[in-house]
Amino acid sequence: MKLYKKLFSYMPERKAHGFLAAFLTFVGILSVFYAYYLIWILLKNIFTGENLSDGKNLAIKILLLFVAYGLLYFLGTWMSHLAGFRLETRLREKGIVHLLKASNTFFDLHNSGEVRKIIDNNVEQTHMIVAHLIPDQTAAFLTPILMLILTFVMDLYLGIFFTAIVLISLVLLKNMMGDQSFMKLYMDKLDEMNAGAVEYVRAMPVVKIFNAPLIGFKKLYDSIIVYKDMVYKYSMSCRIPYVLFQWILNIFIITPIFLGIFMVNRGADPSLWAAKILFFTLFMGIFFSNTMKIMYVSMYIFQANSAVDNLENLFKEMKAKEIEFGSQREFLNKNIEFKNVDFSYDGENKILDNFSLSLEEDKVYALVGSSGSGKSTIAKLISGLYPVDSGEILIGNKNISSYDKESLMKNIGIVFQNPQLFQGISIFENVKLGKSDAADEEVFRALKLARCDEFIDKFKDRYDAIIGAEGINLSGGEKQRISIARIFLKNPKIIILDEASAAADPENEYELQIAFKELIKNRTTIMIAHRLSSIRGVDEILLIDDGKVIERGSHDELMKKDGAYKKFIEIYNKANEWRVD
Repeated sequence: MKLYKKLFSYMPERKAHGFLAAFLTFVGILSVFYAYYLIWILLKNIFTGENLSDGKNLAIKILLLFVAYGLLYFLGTWMSHLAGFRLETRLREKGIVHLLKASNTFFDLHNSGEVRKIIDNNVEQTHMIVAHLIPDQTAAFLTPILMLILTFVMDLYLGIFFTAIVLISLVLLKNMMGDQSFMKLYMDKLDEMNAGAVEYVRAMPVVKIFNAPLIGFKKLYDSIIVYKDMVYKYSMSCRIPYVLFQWILNIFIITPIFLGIFMVNRGADPSLWAAKILFFTLFMGIFFSNTMKIMYVSMYIFQANSAVDNLENLFKEMKAKEIEFGSQREFLNKNIEFKNVDFSYDGENKILDNFSLSLEEDKVYALVGSSGSGKSTIAKLISGLYPVDSGEILIGNKNISSYDKESLMKNIGIVFQNPQLFQGISIFENVKLGKSDAADEEVFRALKLARCDEFIDKFKDRYDAIIGAEGINLSGGEKQRISIARIFLKNPKIIILDEASAAADPENEYELQIAFKELIKNRTTIMIAHRLSSIRGVDEILLIDDGKVIERGSHDELMKKDGAYKKFIEIYNKANEWRVD
């Protein structure tokens, strides 16, 4: 009940469906057991030679009761399925809501395959516990009780014998469920293997290019082997009690024959005991299937508990390092300042430690340095995508957390190295995402400023061309120009260019540089660049190393210092001059 209380808290409007499912199943079970009682009366009359004039009526009643049971069980299962599907919908909706609100730190620490499989697999496992187990549990726990009552009504000695069967079966049932400590590990390894499989499929182009065997993906290979061993070990822990249960049950089926012989020798009616033995044998088949249901109930309850815990833990991780926004809407100016900022992605390994930096408005800054030096982290913090561990970041002389979300999104524009365009919609609609209430003329102007007109004429539908498998395919440089058009339309006060032209060919890079020149006018601009030749004209270059600014100044000033920046340039030039003999 604790589990169901937790599950129905996600869909309170379906709680009545759960109770109705249990009630309808309860009435259905009572109906079918009344039918079994009538079967017993009919068998007794047949075997003892009593008056069978009422046999036809009994047969009709039995048939109607079984039909009623079928209808009631169907209705109960229908009610539970309505609740089960609603639960899946609610949990997926909650997953989407949390994903939309999740901190960027969460996405840095979890790959997409892992997140997708945790949500999908665990949501699916909650379906069984509601859709099927509400009626099945009601039937599974009510059936033995009614069987005991009916057996005692039929015969006292058979009732005592059946009570012993039930008690022995419960002991074996507990052992048949296996070592429960395996279940948690089993669920964890299943999630790990599924996540690894998704990542493996996504890496299939690499697999094909290099003809890599499965064992080359060691993590996935190991997870499959561990999962196999886990399943085998769990199965082996259940085998003895399961075989013993089947063996004892078969013995119990024939044991009443000897009890009947004993009772007949003591003067009991042989015809009556023949009816009792036949009816009891039919009953044992029902008891066996019902016992198996009870065993699976335990497994599904554990899985559902584990699934809900996994989902709720995932939701908590999504909320960790969640960004808090204020109500400030206007930027007083475009100055940016870091004050004693500490930041880490995982709470342990600091990327920035007591970091301070001041950037004046309407200037162009270039962040350079080796990979992992902290350039991208600084840019991400300026964009408001991550909360700091301590210290503060000021934009317009106010803490970044004092601004509301819409203002930050409106006033800060980011151009990524690998832009994302939405497939299935047109170029025009992709650009309009930058400002949903923009007039058509504004969108066309943004496309023109981003130099999209240079390639748009090759498409039959021009700006209405649909992007994707059923439409057009764009090169990396063309996608980049469309993403820049979004920024032009957005018209932010601060621009962050994160290796925005790194993947472009020479022709596209030329067009991009023209677009960038227009884009950065009258804006505070932060560029992250590895192509050092493209940053010589910026106002100031900041050389970042190990989360610290070790040198800053114009290109000429830094070259005169004969310091780390000059060495960096020399290494870069040597790399560019490298040739194959």
